[in-house]
Amino acid sequence: MFPAIRALSLSALLAAASPFISGQEKPTQGADSAAQAVESNHAVQLDPEHRVITAGGFVKSGPIVFQDSSEKAGLNKWTHHMGTPVKDYIIETKGSGVCLFDYDNDGWLDIYLVNGSTLEAIAGKAAPPHAALFHNNHDGTFTDVSAKAGVQNDRWGFGCAVADYDNDGYPDLYVSNFGKNRLYHNNKNGTFSDIA
Repeated sequence: MFPAIRALSLSALLAAASPFISGQEKPTQGADSAAQAVESNHAVQLDPEHRVITAGGFVKSGPIVFQDSSEKAGLNKWTHHMGTPVKDYIIETKGSGVCLFDYDNDGWLDIYLVNGSTLEAIAGKAAPPHAALFHNNHDGTFTDVSAKAGVQNDRWGFGCAVADYDNDGYPDLYVSNFGKNRLYHNNKNGTFSDIA
């Protein structure tokens, strides 16, 4: 019922894969044997520099696929809140949503980040955390325009959805909350009105 799994010692696998680790330009017969021993349905794939880019082998390093550019983009000042670290209540364990949409129709995706809240904020004992709408500056950076746009949503948020519900050519924003939800109508001038 289950395919046979071959046992292979780590030292044998590393020895067979040593041409990749040492940086040789082309795989050797031993390396191919090691890749086949990993029970793959597909042949090992190499990048233009002959480094393994699939699960069939080992490399010391590889090309950078993702790089944290949140500070450079201006997205590291906003903080997500969801209850306390203790998480005494189920509501505190839920995550929040994100919507990527071009709210001002300038051809560039903007970012809306839903925020949660805390029990103290719900009880009126602390300032509520706010959601954030980041406007795309067309140069790899973003500006927080949530207050100006009127979409701070000081409620305990869970998720969001985007649609042009009235077919006026501008995307509108729906935010689901603990308690009352919000339907932010796009006013076509960079601002929204909650008409829920």
